[in-house]
Amino acid sequence: MTRLRVETTTYPNTDKVYAELYYPENELVPIATTEPIYPNREEAVKQSCVMFDCWMSLLAAENCKD
Repeated sequence: MTRLRVETTTYPNTDKVYAELYYPENELVPIATTEPIYPNREEAVKQSCVMFDCWMSLLAAENCKD
């Protein structure tokens, strides 16, 4: 099963956290990068996983149209 990797970084000017999503997990370039809006790493990872799940659902729905 292919897995998702989420890396987080704290933006120095605001102390807010942004996330980079990598899919598959060994990919070198992120498929998405969030804005630095999260108060902590845990929230950034949680919301990134929700965002990824929504994206995958949309892709699945697109594939089922045919």
